[in-house]
Amino acid sequence: MTSDASEPAPPASRLGILAQLQDLDVRLEQIDHRVVHLPEREIRTGIDAELTALGSEMSALEVRIGDLERQQRRHEDEVARIESKRAQNSERLYESHMTSPKEAEALTAEAEALGRRQLEIEDQILELMEQLEPLSHEHDSLADRRSGAEARRHEVDTVIASSEREAQAERDGVLGERAALVAAADAESISELISVYEQRRAAARGEPVVGRLVGTTCSACHLEIPSVDFERIARLEPDELAECPHCGALLVR
Repeated sequence: MTSDASEPAPPASRLGILAQLQDLDVRLEQIDHRVVHLPEREIRTGIDAELTALGSEMSALEVRIGDLERQQRRHEDEVARIESKRAQNSERLYESHMTSPKEAEALTAEAEALGRRQLEIEDQILELMEQLEPLSHEHDSLADRRSGAEARRHEVDTVIASSEREAQAERDGVLGERAALVAAADAESISELISVYEQRRAAARGEPVVGRLVGTTCSACHLEIPSVDFERIARLEPDELAECPHCGALLVR
């Protein structure tokens, strides 16, 4: 009589449980690796570099603009002083008690000199304004580029955060499976064996510490086990510890 396909699979051996634990741990490592190496992280690094470069450009440009604006303000202040002085002279010149031709002549000469100086400074102000205009446009362009980069960074951060949440949910599920497996294993009194597995895995730095014997090949290192070692391992009980002679992984038969 053929067996019913719906019948549950036979329980895993003690070493088989270690293989299941390792499969779950590998899944956890894969989840962590996927999150750490999200392509969006590299994109974000590029955007951060772009923002840093834009910030440097803007800072240098703002120094130039600030220097020109200070010069413009100094000239404008001087024009204001000249206009005030010219107004005072004009008032004195046309006062009713002004009777000295010599004094009137001096005020007139001073007014003319002040006028020439004012025209000269106003020309300088115009030159500064002409220099400032393209710099101001360049600054606006850099600001627009920075805003665009910041918007792109926000979009990338949103994708990263979403991926991290999904990965955490997946991680929690695998951790739940792992906890259930360990709890069931403890009920089978193989906690010491699990402790051996945990110690080996901690020292292995990601390398497999449990391998399945597939034919005469170790699935951990994918090397064929010599016939003498294979015959010795084959004679062991299923739950007896056996190591791959090549990589030292515990072998599940």
